[in-house]
Amino acid sequence: MLNQNQLRRLEAIDRWLREIRDSEQFRQLEYSPDVTLGDAIQAVGELLDFHVPYDYKPTNFTDSEWHKYLEQKPVMHIRRVKTWREKINSFILDAASSVAIVSLVTTSFMVVGSIFCHGFDRIESSRGEEYQPTWIYNAKIFEGSAIASIAVFLGASLTGACVAGEKNDDR
Repeated sequence: MLNQNQLRRLEAIDRWLREIRDSEQFRQLEYSPDVTLGDAIQAVGELLDFHVPYDYKPTNFTDSEWHKYLEQKPVMHIRRVKTWREKINSFILDAASSVAIVSLVTTSFMVVGSIFCHGFDRIESSRGEEYQPTWIYNAKIFEGSAIASIAVFLGASLTGACVAGEKNDDR
């Protein structure tokens, strides 16, 4: 069974659909969908006829009273306030993920630079007596930077894992 509030709303819908259907503006639309307003009016009417409880008395509200009765009530927005601990954990997780991504990109560039320097050192060593080992020093600098960047990545990942693990322990 529909409650009294639902029945009042159905009556309002029925009246509004009839007003729209009978309006001059709607006739000017030349609108002919598969389901017409007449079908909707008939469906609402049948629903109202079928669900008339024994204690329900239809009210005779005016249009302005109906609009006032059925107008949307304001919605209360509730904002969840995060604790300082949650804010710090979130900050650490965001920072750790950013540092990990940057260090991975840096590692890949350092590895490419190291491979390039080793290759160029091989080319230079083919010169024979004119060979000067400058490219191998550059390769070692790139290798050391790549190793340091991997260490930063592992540290950031470990920090993020610790903070995320602590977050799951609270539940």
